[in-house]
Amino acid sequence: MKLDVYRSCTRQEKREVLDAFWRSGGQPSARIHEAAFQYGPFAAISLVAVALELAFVFFVSIHRVAVVGWLAVVFEAVVLLSLWWSLVRCRAIRSHPNELM
Repeated sequence: MKLDVYRSCTRQEKREVLDAFWRSGGQPSARIHEAAFQYGPFAAISLVAVALELAFVFFVSIHRVAVVGWLAVVFEAVVLLSLWWSLVRCRAIRSHPNELM
């Protein structure tokens, strides 16, 4: 996974990348846009991994400790919503290479 532009960003630029990726609107610089473009797949893959881990926690704990199982369900819903939004933003970045909508 290519993250060279994102990795070369300063701390302030990384905040701008996250803001540009996770929020619609705004006109980031070309460097920030490229870093957000590289960050998108990484974010989606990371969220898939977290969703799978939470599903495992749910299935293991639902019969033993119901509270933990139901907490995993709540967190799973939040992670799946975040995954959906990251996919929406990835498409927006790819379809509008000059601006983030």
